Amino acid sequence: MLDSETNEMKLVKKKVNEKSLPPNIDLIKIILQQIKEDDDKKYDYDKMSDEELEQERQRLLKELKEMNNDSRKGKSSSKM
Repeated sequence: MLDSETNEMKLVKKKVNEKSLPPNIDLIKIILQQIKEDDDKKYDYDKMSDEELEQERQRLLKELKEMNNDSRKGKSSSKM
């Protein structure tokens, strides 16, 4: 389209090409392996002291309660 003030061509439509790229499976494997290794280091229960185990127990119980509360809220709101 020609701009009336400047007599220059003006872009009206822009063509967008989208290319689908396959996932990089090797990269995904590396990331998942790293996550697993980090989790193994983080939750090495055999090496934890009694105090650390108790803290982990409390954390897990709290997480379970939150998950339970969230699922109950989801069920009650879907009935409305």
